[in-house]
Amino acid sequence: MGRLGTVLQTARAFGAREGMLRLEYELRRGSGLMWSKMRSVQGWDAWQLSRIASGQNADDCLAGRRNGSQKFLFNDARALASSIRNVLGPDEEGSILAQADNILSGNLPFFGCLCLECGFPPCWFRNAVTGMRVSPKQRWTQMRFASPVYGDLKFILEPSRFLFVYPLARAYALTSDGRFPECFWSAIEDWAQHSPPMSGPLWICGQECSLRILTWSFALHAFIHSPSTRSDRVALLLSMIAAHAWRTAQTLGYARSQRSNHLISEAVGLWTAGTLYPELRDAQSWGELGAELLQETVPDQITPDGVSQQHSFNYQRMILHLLLWALRLAEIYGAPLHPEIRQRADAAYDFLRHWVDPSSGCAPNYGSDDGSLIFPLAKAAYRDFRPLLQLGASVLNRPKLQSGPWDEAAIWFGVESATGRQTQAIAPPSTETGYFHVGDETSWAMIRAGRYTRRPFQADQLHVDLWWRGLNLARDSGTYLYNGPSPWNNALARTSVHNTITVDCRDQMRRASRFLWVDWAQATGRLYEEPGQQYPSRFEGEHDGYWRAGIKHRRSVHWVRDAGWMILDDVQGGGAHDVRLHWLLADFLFEISASPFGVALTCGKERIRWTVHATVPGAGGIIRAGEQIWPIGGSGSSDLKGISQLGWEAPTYGALQPALSLIYQTRSPLPVRFATVVLTDDRCELETKNGRLIIVRDRKEVHNVDFPSHVEVSRTLETPVAMSHA
Repeated sequence: MGRLGTVLQTARAFGAREGMLRLEYELRRGSGLMWSKMRSVQGWDAWQLSRIASGQNADDCLAGRRNGSQKFLFNDARALASSIRNVLGPDEEGSILAQADNILSGNLPFFGCLCLECGFPPCWFRNAVTGMRVSPKQRWTQMRFASPVYGDLKFILEPSRFLFVYPLARAYALTSDGRFPECFWSAIEDWAQHSPPMSGPLWICGQECSLRILTWSFALHAFIHSPSTRSDRVALLLSMIAAHAWRTAQTLGYARSQRSNHLISEAVGLWTAGTLYPELRDAQSWGELGAELLQETVPDQITPDGVSQQHSFNYQRMILHLLLWALRLAEIYGAPLHPEIRQRADAAYDFLRHWVDPSSGCAPNYGSDDGSLIFPLAKAAYRDFRPLLQLGASVLNRPKLQSGPWDEAAIWFGVESATGRQTQAIAPPSTETGYFHVGDETSWAMIRAGRYTRRPFQADQLHVDLWWRGLNLARDSGTYLYNGPSPWNNALARTSVHNTITVDCRDQMRRASRFLWVDWAQATGRLYEEPGQQYPSRFEGEHDGYWRAGIKHRRSVHWVRDAGWMILDDVQGGGAHDVRLHWLLADFLFEISASPFGVALTCGKERIRWTVHATVPGAGGIIRAGEQIWPIGGSGSSDLKGISQLGWEAPTYGALQPALSLIYQTRSPLPVRFATVVLTDDRCELETKNGRLIIVRDRKEVHNVDFPSHVEVSRTLETPVAMSHA
């Protein structure tokens, strides 16, 4: 497709309205008009309390929050100590205090599960990983999120989200130790000194400004009874919140053009400034604008079935956190938001809850993930969604989880008394969502097969996640970096790193830029249940991502109760093509088998056997951490393109850790069928008979599929030819 075609498809991806909004934003920024407006309110003199809240004084602002006349989620953080201790384990209180002390030593949390040395107060303009710096005097209107000078700006912006506030607040609630509120206020004063209104890189993004409003509001109320919380500091913080709300309102056209979590964040930020700070002159207009934006964007971004249009489980968690914050405060203030906001929040909660593994509390690492966890208010791993689910159950009046440390977030939101609320079961998601669940609660698969009406962010149709007894066996690789050096500029969005088929080394969709795909692949799917079974046991679907080459990929996923899975991939069409099947597996101990090609994974006492078969000769390969540890050979291609991006997973933004990429590829005339067999029971064996691939347990056939294989299938894995420790 030529350049004109790409331009037309790009316009289609964004839409006419969104394209015009983005064009207007870029013209205002590029022409200097935006900077001229920013200059008119630079310096803290423009934001003195006497100017932004006429007739108010700092003492009254402080007193109104101390005496509870200005309401919040809680009245006194120290009064929560008993409830928090009740949900913590015996060693977990110590871990909270250790984390807070670590922050005071200058080691700050990043992206949910990293900890980086930044100093304290942090060096706000330094990348803690690379040491690269951005000038505090640089105009944000002339900046982008990546530069050879300062690298990935996300690493510089992260400390300015002030997420270290939450561990400090938790520690203060448990100990009343004045070091923790003093730490927060010293950081506020230092930030204000080094980043005056509108004038530097930390003001580049309305979403970042809005998230700071939420975090600062939480901290103000968490530390409101501390002697460190003086009236002059409260006056400064109100000035900062007013400046941030004003800044957010200036670039709503950009947020609207994105049709993403940006606009929801900015809507909640404005609504929060208007609701919690009525003494501010513009509070009413900000509150009304925020409510209007929520009414506009929530139905646009969350489908009636509860799916975020960004198709990202982590962004859906972020959106739900934002909505739960707004809905809870609206309840406290008796200022209900539009009913449809609550309805979509309910749907989004129910949808996401279905994809959280009951044993581990983790969800698939599916979709774009920038490391956002905006309310880290419980002892839980970054990918543990139980704190969100328990908080959502309490705020939205949904069925609760079993109690655990994840209850703490609900305590902070003032909704710990969810016990005894309605307990009806949450229905499984509709197949119209494009997400399909096969299996039961302990052994299940997620298959992505959807039809895009909004621009996709990853080329991953028919990707499969496999979960068994809390272990994410076959997994999504995550994101790692949006703005890294090549090849790590959003590289994990490509087809080749997902658990699906790649044809002729091409993505299912055509990549027009780092975040933009055109020629969208569309997929359909259907679930089947065996008679007498409670859960769907089979998925069948297909996508058209390779239709221009006359090729169709069809996939069926068979769940075999108490035995494992069979996944069949049919690549249909004509002519000879390079076809590659990829599986990203957990980095467990493993043994490699040559015939049939596969691995046996070992985790503790569990052993999972994984083999791949094909109807034509091919070759297998194992890649770990970008290195080929089992060679491609035979009739397959002699090398692996893009090998440096294989055998990795990103547990959060900026973190990369080894995984196992299992590859089987062939150069062959079509059609071709692959069969992936995953056995979780050592009593099971695999046989071929009369053109069938058969799973046998205790000499009895438990499952079979058509498979006229040209590759010999042995009954057990051969003697290991390689082994690795995770």
